Amino acid sequence: MTFREFIDDFADDEREVSLSVVNSDQPPMVARMLETLFEDQAVSVSEVTRVLSDSDVVQLRRDGSVVAESEFGDLRDAILAVNSDIYITGTRPLSKVDTPAVVRKMEGTRFRVRGYPGGTKGKLLLIEISRYIESLALQHGAGELHTGFQRLSRIVDERGTKRAYDQLADTDLDVHVYGIGDPRPFDSWPVSVHNDDVPEIRNGWFVVFTPPADSDAEGAALVALTDDDTVWEGVWTTGTDAARRVSRYLCAEHCG
Repeated sequence: MTFREFIDDFADDEREVSLSVVNSDQPPMVARMLETLFEDQAVSVSEVTRVLSDSDVVQLRRDGSVVAESEFGDLRDAILAVNSDIYITGTRPLSKVDTPAVVRKMEGTRFRVRGYPGGTKGKLLLIEISRYIESLALQHGAGELHTGFQRLSRIVDERGTKRAYDQLADTDLDVHVYGIGDPRPFDSWPVSVHNDDVPEIRNGWFVVFTPPADSDAEGAALVALTDDDTVWEGVWTTGTDAARRVSRYLCAEHCG
């Protein structure tokens, strides 16, 4: 399979996905931020009032059934009220990543998002899930982690990213990083560097964690692609079998 085929395989385009803000206490501007985040996505957003329900919670529904619920404040603090600098600078370390359930459970939803300067908020969804998967890997400290950066220089140029991968490399994880550029800055790192200069690596954004075979931990994978480094199409999924399929493909195609 290719990255494009993985995206198509993991995406569940037939199911209706929606977010409901129940008994909102949020100012109109904040509520609008949530709507803006999911504009042009396959996720509808609405506000509802329900007697005897908690206030200011967000429910994720799939085909009308609630599959996850989070406090609005948690969603605001994780995505709505931040920008990508919080991770680039290391303001939020991996150990502090607490991705709301309503975002985690959007697995299988195909997202098309624009990066800077067209629209940074949508891309934050993919950034948040990337950090979530990295935090899973750090939490378990064993297994494999495969991450595509497009350009290897981003790992060392972004202070927060370097700090995160310093932590990840200091575990029993088998860490693989992919991208084009000079691999020599990583000579002293206990990571495997793959600088395969092919379109899939230049244009691929992926984070894949597979736990050890004897672990009951759950794997996860994000796979996204761009044609112009501006618009990204991607999807994430949980499950060790799915994650292992992607990691095996990466090793077969790009670890030589």
